[in-house]
Amino acid sequence: MDSTSLILVAGGDATDRETILQALNDEFHVVAAQTMEDALAHADDSVSLVICDLESTQIRGMDLVRQWKARQPHTPFVAITNGRDVGAAVEAMKNGVADCLVKPIDQDDVRSIAMQLIDAHREQTSEPNLDSTKSSRKAHIDIPPGTSLEDLERAAVEQALVQHHGNRTHAAKTLGISVRTLQRKLKAWGMPIASPPNSGPSNGFVMPAHTSTPHVFSSHAH
Repeated sequence: MDSTSLILVAGGDATDRETILQALNDEFHVVAAQTMEDALAHADDSVSLVICDLESTQIRGMDLVRQWKARQPHTPFVAITNGRDVGAAVEAMKNGVADCLVKPIDQDDVRSIAMQLIDAHREQTSEPNLDSTKSSRKAHIDIPPGTSLEDLERAAVEQALVQHHGNRTHAAKTLGISVRTLQRKLKAWGMPIASPPNSGPSNGFVMPAHTSTPHVFSSHAH
């Protein structure tokens, strides 16, 4: 990474902004915007990543996502959420948000997500045909009522591991997190590190036995 990569932090309270600044300022150029107008003023700049607080009243997070994506559809977005409104997080992802940071924000998670998404963005913009192929494979996600954000995260991790046959490095890249963060999550949830032998991608991804939500994702290629 180099300091020429520009990251826009839109909205958020002072504590969140300070955490993000401490996590990223050594490796990236970080700017903050506290209003919708200030944020959109950067839409024509070479922004490598936008980190947006969905609960910010001045920014109106979902409006920013939609308006920015209408002008710069390939800019990766990370949403900051309190973790209680799963519907808002799901809606954000349907509108192009790549990942969510749940408060209180962890510096290691901010750094690893930023690095993964910026690397992926650079690869996609340098290979437009590959990016077009990937965009045609977006999954349709069905979320049962009452599903928590943690259940969604667990299902996404399991989906990535199944997709890559238990390869943690490839799964972490798909998820936009570091291998270390993935290993920490697996350990915390008591999830198996690898898929059973001969397992492959499936249409329904079963949650681990200790969670109360049996099926969170069903994936259908478009």
